[in-house]
Amino acid sequence: MPTADRRNQVEMHAAPHTAEEAAKLDMSGSLYMRVVDASSMLAFFVLEYLLAREVWRAFIALDATAHAGWLVPAAFIAGYITADFASGVFHFLADNYGSTTKPFVGPVFIRPFREHHIDPKAITRHDFLEVNGANCAMSVPILLATYYLLPVGANLFTLFLGAHIGMFLFGIFLTNQFHSWAHLDDPPRVVRALQRWGLILGPEHHQRHHTPPFNTYYCITSGWLNPLLARTRFFERLYEPLRRVLEPIFGVADEVGGTSQCAGGHSDEHGPDRPA
Repeated sequence: MPTADRRNQVEMHAAPHTAEEAAKLDMSGSLYMRVVDASSMLAFFVLEYLLAREVWRAFIALDATAHAGWLVPAAFIAGYITADFASGVFHFLADNYGSTTKPFVGPVFIRPFREHHIDPKAITRHDFLEVNGANCAMSVPILLATYYLLPVGANLFTLFLGAHIGMFLFGIFLTNQFHSWAHLDDPPRVVRALQRWGLILGPEHHQRHHTPPFNTYYCITSGWLNPLLARTRFFERLYEPLRRVLEPIFGVADEVGGTSQCAGGHSDEHGPDRPA
């Protein structure tokens, strides 16, 4: 009988890994998804522009240009690190919880991650809109709340917070593009340089996530936080408490063979032979 830790390690990765599930999950090119992606991306860029304008006006109103030398780099770095962490949390949630048939949430947010584990190269065959539209949809409510509720020009702290949120969400917008490039066989030279320097997600780093037991290295913006989160077993510790809360709301994760088979140790079906 497997230990509790071993059982959780196997069960927590719910994303399917067989080609037979591809037809059930693939919504590529559907009119519904094109409309959601296009409208979300348009709203995202409009709101990012409006927030950036508020930040610029706050700089002028507060006479804070003297602080730009530390405030802008600090907001950029903090936003980028926050985006990496958020990408890992969302990736973990989409891989392990919820049904792809759940209205809106299933096809828009969960399905792309489940499809990705069936065919990791599929993300490289999707166009810019499909790769990045879902992240825009997720960011729009945060941008709306920030734009209408945060008094960016009140003081230096709110100015920093506004700049940080704008850069954080722009990092979220770029996350799936970086993820797609990490799966390209021959990325552009500038992309290879950024990957080699560790500024964006690289293929060797990301391959850890596509290696059995497929339950680590979830962060896909830069991947900077992956070693720390893996060492502390951050996601493994969250799995069971979150499962109890999220399954009644979003449904049981679509998993090939079911969780009980994984727990039973059918490693030949769910183990190293699964595609990476």
